[in-house]
Amino acid sequence: MSQQNIVICACASRSFISKVQVAELVATLQQAGYNVTIEADLCETAETDPARMRELVTGNIIMGCYTRALRALADRADCSATKNINIRGRRVEQVLKELNLDDAMDHDEEWQARRNAALAEINAFTVKVATDAWYPILDYERCVDCGKCHDFCLFGVYSIEDGKVKVAQPQNCKNNCPACSRVCPAEAVIFPKYERSPINGGSANEEGVIMLDMDTMYADALRARLEQRRASVMLFKDKK
Repeated sequence: MSQQNIVICACASRSFISKVQVAELVATLQQAGYNVTIEADLCETAETDPARMRELVTGNIIMGCYTRALRALADRADCSATKNINIRGRRVEQVLKELNLDDAMDHDEEWQARRNAALAEINAFTVKVATDAWYPILDYERCVDCGKCHDFCLFGVYSIEDGKVKVAQPQNCKNNCPACSRVCPAEAVIFPKYERSPINGGSANEEGVIMLDMDTMYADALRARLEQRRASVMLFKDKK
């Protein structure tokens, strides 16, 4: 087979992607002839180095969290993969089947060496506790540009440009807070590292057990935003 590039996100600071399984995937894919790159955190790469994100993604196969999240993450950097494959919560053999491979290859000394090298590389990544990249990405195939996420957010994460909602200041987002996604009527706001679907881009409705009054949340957020603006005006007047 002609060599093809596969990029695997290890999501180094979170635990929902098994580091051991990633290492086993790397060993098997390399044994099958693929060039494999392990990226510590694609969310961080997309935020801090869009050029590298485009280099990693364009024309390659990407493995990481849910495919809808991977696609939206690539959209943020204005690029797209040839194929997105979810490895979150899936066994190695399930992932390999998407490439018409099986896990019956010999786990010989060479495979073990590849696995151990990949695991060492993954374990060397910096683990950032509560400081890793966390911000919303938008699924523009679903987004209706209603602006509710923009109105709800108190931290200036979103902007509206020419009627289109954008994630303008991702660094302002508060780690592990997915609240703005819950007011989205189209489920277009994705937090890839959130534990439950559909907020993390998965298809299941694991949020259904959380009973929230969206209208009240939205109204409360608007009141809080108004109070912030009033406080800013008063501070400005005091300085004068």
